[in-house]
This record gives sequence, structure tokens and C-alpha cells, in this order.
Amino acid sequence: MIRKTRVLFATRFAEMAEYRAEVIIWMLSGTISLVMMLVWMAQAANAPGGQIGGYDGSQFATYFLSVWLVGQLLVVWVGWELDFMIRQGTLSPKLLRPLDPMWPEYAAHVAERFVRIGPMLVLLVIFTALSGASFTREWWAYPVTLGLCILGFTCRFLYEYTLGLLAFWTESSTSFSEVAWLLYAALGGLFAPLTFYPQWVQDIAIWTPFPYMLGLPAQVLAGKATLAQAGSGALILFGWVVFFWVARLLVWRLGLKKYGAVGA
Repeated sequence: MIRKTRVLFATRFAEMAEYRAEVIIWMLSGTISLVMMLVWMAQAANAPGGQIGGYDGSQFATYFLSVWLVGQLLVVWVGWELDFMIRQGTLSPKLLRPLDPMWPEYAAHVAERFVRIGPMLVLLVIFTALSGASFTREWWAYPVTLGLCILGFTCRFLYEYTLGLLAFWTESSTSFSEVAWLLYAALGGLFAPLTFYPQWVQDIAIWTPFPYMLGLPAQVLAGKATLAQAGSGALILFGWVVFFWVARLLVWRLGLKKYGAVGA
């Protein structure tokens, strides 16, 4: 199993490395959080006392740069891949292999993170210097953030994979992924910290995985969340991972009965 995992990762890493320039372009295109950082920093500068909701310009910079960093680690495109494979029938040869087609896709996503991490850290240093952001000095925040990102990425991968499988029944499943992205962005804290939202929105958001995927690790890096909050968030995320794993298996098995591509 270890040898198979190593070979699978190595082949997918080599494939992702061929697209390293495109990976950088993808990374630069995900700048919504940076735009929101500039907007909120400008609003804080004009606000009485130079603060909004307990955030000054530097704290807004720290939060939104943390959101940008975490968001880069949570990028998932598997829904679009599945939509294409199911509609075009290229899923058929993958069914002949003694391996769940999910695992090569998961390995490709993990390998892409290793291609992305170098230029991502360089950009983070540049953005930090330009914006005046100041990340927490608590040592535990960084391994905890990494653990939350791993859980968050796995959770997002599984629900995007499940949504992609809806292509078994629809002409295109990408619309479902786009709706899911809107929920992920809005409830995850991409546009503003969740505490800035109306209370009824916060009450709904805590029942979803999104605040714990994006906003919570960003708050940990910004020094706005405690270790206890991070621990409870990790438990909630793990529960969602289990839920989406079961949902994926169910939708996959039902979808295969519906699949009718040539060679299936």
C-alpha cells in the first residue's frame, strides 16, 4: 500500500509540475480576499478610532491574507473533472482499474499543493510586507492551522466530488459546484469575518462546515481564535468529512447503475 501510494503521488506530482506556470496563474486569479482586504482596510482608516468591529487596518490585512493563504490550500477542481469524464465517457477505462477513481484525483490535488507552495509563500511574504500584516506568534497556531487545512481540504474535496457525481443524472453538474462555492465563500468568511454578519446568518453558518474550513484557520493565524475553538472546529470538520465520505459512496454506487457511456 505504501509503495502504491508513493508511485501514485510521484506520477501525479510529475503531471502537476508540467503545469507549474498554469498553477501560478490559477493562484494569482484567486485574489478576491486580497481585494476585500483593501476595501476593509480603507473603511477602517476612515472609521472613528481607525477600527471596525475590533479590527484595525493591520488586523484586516492579517485576517484576509490568512484567508488567502488557507484558500490556496483548499482549492478543488474535481467536480469539473468528473463532469467531463462522465459526460464524455472517459470514466469507463478508469472503472477497469483495481483502484477507486477518487484516489488518483485526490493524489493530483495533494501533489498540486506541493507545486503551489513555493510561489505561494513568496507572494505571502511580499503581500505581508506591503500591507503591514502581523501574524500570531503563538507556536501552536501553525501546526493547528495546517491540521485544520488538511481537514478542510478533505471535506471540500469530498463534497465537490459528490456534487460532480450528479453528472450521472444531469447534463452538467458544474452549476451545483458554483452554488457550493458561493456558500463556501460567503459563510466561510471570504468577504468579511463571520462576526460581521447578522446574528441569524451566524446561527445558520455554524451548522455548516464552511466557517471551520476557511474562516477558523484564518482566525487562528490572525490570533483571533483560541486553541479550544480550533479543537472544537476540528472535531466538527471531522464529522463533516465522515458524512461526505458516506454520501460520496452512496451517490457513486447509485450513479454507476445509471452510467451508460460506451464501454461502461
